[in-house]
Amino acid sequence: MVDDSTYETSTDDSRLSRRGYLVAAGGLGTGLAGGYAGYRRLLEQRSDDESSPLGEEPGPREDFLWLGGSLWRDDAVRENLFAFARRHDLAVALVKTHTDENPLDENLEPLLAAASEFDLEVWLNVGLLNDLPVEEFVRDRDAREDHLDRLREVARVHGEFFDTGRIILWQEAPVMGQWVEGGDWNDAAVENLIAFGPEIFDAQKRAIEEANDALDVGPFVHFPYIVDSKRPEVFDALARGLRRRNADPDFGFVDFYRGWYEKDVGPERADDAVRSLVSNTREALERPVFYLGQCHTVNPNHTPSKQAMRMNLRASIEAGAAGLSWYVRSGYVPTESGFDPFVPNVEGADLEGDSINTLTIARDRFLYPWLATLESGDGFESDETFDLWLLGDGFDFYDHRLSVRTADGDGDGAWEYVGDFGGYADGDYPDTSEATDRATVFRGLDRDRLLTGGALECRVETADGSSGAELQSALVMPCEPDAYVSEREAAAFAREGAPLEKCSLGRTDESVALEPGSAMHLAIPVDGEGASLERLRHPDHLESIRRLPSFEGSETVDPSDSFDLWLRGSGLADPSVLPSIRDADGGERAPADAGVVASTDDLAICHGLERDRFLDGGGIDLADDTDASVDEVYAMPAVGRAAFRSPARAADLLAEQANEAVTFSLEYMDRE
Repeated sequence: MVDDSTYETSTDDSRLSRRGYLVAAGGLGTGLAGGYAGYRRLLEQRSDDESSPLGEEPGPREDFLWLGGSLWRDDAVRENLFAFARRHDLAVALVKTHTDENPLDENLEPLLAAASEFDLEVWLNVGLLNDLPVEEFVRDRDAREDHLDRLREVARVHGEFFDTGRIILWQEAPVMGQWVEGGDWNDAAVENLIAFGPEIFDAQKRAIEEANDALDVGPFVHFPYIVDSKRPEVFDALARGLRRRNADPDFGFVDFYRGWYEKDVGPERADDAVRSLVSNTREALERPVFYLGQCHTVNPNHTPSKQAMRMNLRASIEAGAAGLSWYVRSGYVPTESGFDPFVPNVEGADLEGDSINTLTIARDRFLYPWLATLESGDGFESDETFDLWLLGDGFDFYDHRLSVRTADGDGDGAWEYVGDFGGYADGDYPDTSEATDRATVFRGLDRDRLLTGGALECRVETADGSSGAELQSALVMPCEPDAYVSEREAAAFAREGAPLEKCSLGRTDESVALEPGSAMHLAIPVDGEGASLERLRHPDHLESIRRLPSFEGSETVDPSDSFDLWLRGSGLADPSVLPSIRDADGGERAPADAGVVASTDDLAICHGLERDRFLDGGGIDLADDTDASVDEVYAMPAVGRAAFRSPARAADLLAEQANEAVTFSLEYMDRE
């Protein structure tokens, strides 16, 4: 859900609670069967049956950045996001909840002009009916034409800058907009969506096409009216109404922030919800469907884990999403829940200014799912990309502008703006978060375009108002999505003297003062191969990690067919003394023979066990053939390399988040 509020939404009995929709009775539909083994593999397995109930099969994905108004209105944030979209070939979807500005060109035209300078494809989210109740739209011709004229103007202005694009009409209808006068979300709003939605969409789509027939147009409806366990009949009725009017959309748009659901019912049913959402929309519309997922902290202050984001990505691709994005939440909220939350917002920070969002206070939680998404796309090869680590001290927020010289074949390329590097949004941060002003990592950069003549040529321009900073080292590192090193980890590795040189492709350790108003050039020689970043992250578990498949890209392993077994107790350090596991036929296998084991004295993990062999029917069955003590047993969703947890980390989670661990597990057994 697109939701910038800090607290839970709840009002009187006439208004439906958002959270109330997430306490489901019964299981969700499983959607498409089969596991994700890389998007390229998914395309190879597409059915040739043109009568598929899921409608059009997706071609190469069209991923996009979803930018709410608070993101594109901030010049520095907008420019950094535009640069991110350009270097990763993403469209940008600009959310414009009101289209009644007068004159329009003072608001929309400069925004589109700025996007065109980055050579981006631009989508717009408009037509939300915030200014016009649906009953008035239908009954008052003058009011309707005023609204449609504004949409025509939006489409016309878009056409002045771009040859193609998409218009996303509505937003989480019937939640956003006046589906009843005053904007309440209640049963009457839902009834109006069914009764008037087809007529409204038809009129809006025709108006847009009159002004600019190069634009594709599609609706954005709230997830409870699509997923199997809620009220999918609502979306079905809407789709039938559109077909009766010959007003078929060009695509569908959906969002679902799985943290609302996963925290209560676990990851498997959250996956089911994502699959159900995308596949039901595809089936009803017989059109491509674009999906917006969760990397942000969602109400009630729930933050996803690396594994949750990976599972979200995998489930949406399994269901055939035509394009993906990750919601960047505006408004600071501290992390209070989430099983093993990834890089939570800094606790105890006193923030200043308006640029407070996921990108500016928890940057890695934006970059992590995006790197995984890029890896899953067609044509991505990690050895054709690299990461740039900039390490130092006193980096202020967006004070240092980085450009890199491109290759043009003659060795004299142009300077291309990559982004600003620096700390987090302005404010007072606790000492324990000092890494936020010590490291910035630019990920997935193109080797062919940017590594010229055996070096990476950089230009750094520091703002006049900067308080000064020191760039202590710059490293060209492998781009390794399965061994993601967060910016805080990168800063800690540098501070603690970790062997960064063993992993780098090239580096310079010449310390440079970044004086206010200065510009400096930096050439980083690139002459190394670069060892795996796992050498830094998990030096004690390299052998186990190397034996683990990457579920996100493996052509032979399906994560939905596997699980990880966590054993908590004592005397578990030696894998050979772990109790055997009985399979469905009564046979017994030592964990080390059935999977990949990593262990400490009080916790052992056996990765990659077969579900249908060891978890089918009666759950986990351990033999009594060892003196080792096992007190608790957890069957956890399989993670592979991409979200590897060491036994020590798993033990901490069981100590700190015992209830969440049980919820997150597939099966749990207390043997004490």
